[in-house]
Amino acid sequence: MPRSVRETQALDLAKAKAILLDEWARVVSDAMAQPDLVYVPDPVLRDAIAASVNHRQVAYRFCLPVQLLGKLTDPALDCLCLQKRHEAGEQVSGWDARSLGSKVLAPFNHDQEDILGSSSDPYVGNPMRIPRMRRGDESKKDVAGWDTLVRVLEDVEARRDAAFTLTLFRQVLLVMYRRQQSLRFVYPVPPRVSLETVTALAAAFLGERSGGDRALALCGALFDAIGEHFGLYARVSRARINASDEAVGLAADLECLDRDGRVVLAVEVKDRRLTLDDVEGTIKKARRREVRDIFFAAPGTTDDDRQTLDDRIGRAFAGGQNVYVFDLVEFGRGVWALGGESLRRTFLVKVGEHLDTWNTQPAHRQAWRRLLESA
Repeated sequence: MPRSVRETQALDLAKAKAILLDEWARVVSDAMAQPDLVYVPDPVLRDAIAASVNHRQVAYRFCLPVQLLGKLTDPALDCLCLQKRHEAGEQVSGWDARSLGSKVLAPFNHDQEDILGSSSDPYVGNPMRIPRMRRGDESKKDVAGWDTLVRVLEDVEARRDAAFTLTLFRQVLLVMYRRQQSLRFVYPVPPRVSLETVTALAAAFLGERSGGDRALALCGALFDAIGEHFGLYARVSRARINASDEAVGLAADLECLDRDGRVVLAVEVKDRRLTLDDVEGTIKKARRREVRDIFFAAPGTTDDDRQTLDDRIGRAFAGGQNVYVFDLVEFGRGVWALGGESLRRTFLVKVGEHLDTWNTQPAHRQAWRRLLESA
């Protein structure tokens, strides 16, 4: 039976938060594994969701996440409703969408770098202070954008299908995730940075495996700082972590170039133990590029490979190439000590620049921001 006109209900905010966190984790995992992922096959509906989540007005951006999360939390409620009270004649229950927005979505949004904007109470303004959403509301500045929101939510109410609602919600979160990927994060670099602090930050950041993303960001930042402070080369080129060096025409993950564009040294970065195949492949690429000095940043080698690697490095030296293998944090510690506070701050700033410029997964960028906040 439908609820009475005057009946209202209190939404379970704890349940809503749990749904939001669980679905966000799923969507992020899916999106990382499938770059071309979509949940909603209908392109018109996908475009409506994308336009709404990326709308210029903050309240519009929050609308689908709030309203669909409310519907998932309690399928009996009307996701077109915005307030507890209703106009006469409505045969559905009202609910407090504003509280869901301010107490669940807004804190989550803030934790995710304010993807949808920085509002702590997104429904506080006049656009959302109405009992129920309807098309053609001339009080709205963007009536067409408002109607796009209403059509999506009308579809949800018409179908009354929990699976459909969940699919739409996942598509909304997917658009939010991709919006987050495009953001530049704020990295609070301390005004003074000790040798022990920068060493601890680097070690902690490398403590979680990332498929090489974190190691490459740290190593790229380190060699950027070396070039700026010691003038050993003019600039550093790097490739994306998932692109082969040969495909982008590089001798290694990083190339340090002089002012004439000549490669001064090549740097290969691994977040696992170095193998003979790693060394052999990079030596060959470097030889074709006439690069004499090759650095490998890796957390050591296996005992079985150590002697074989030493022998290969010796043969490379005899053939005119210098090959060096070092642990990134240990090597960095010497550089950070030699360059002093100025270089250490440059390094920390450059890590953030690498993470943003190369569109590193938001989880890794958030981890770096949190480490800096704790420094």
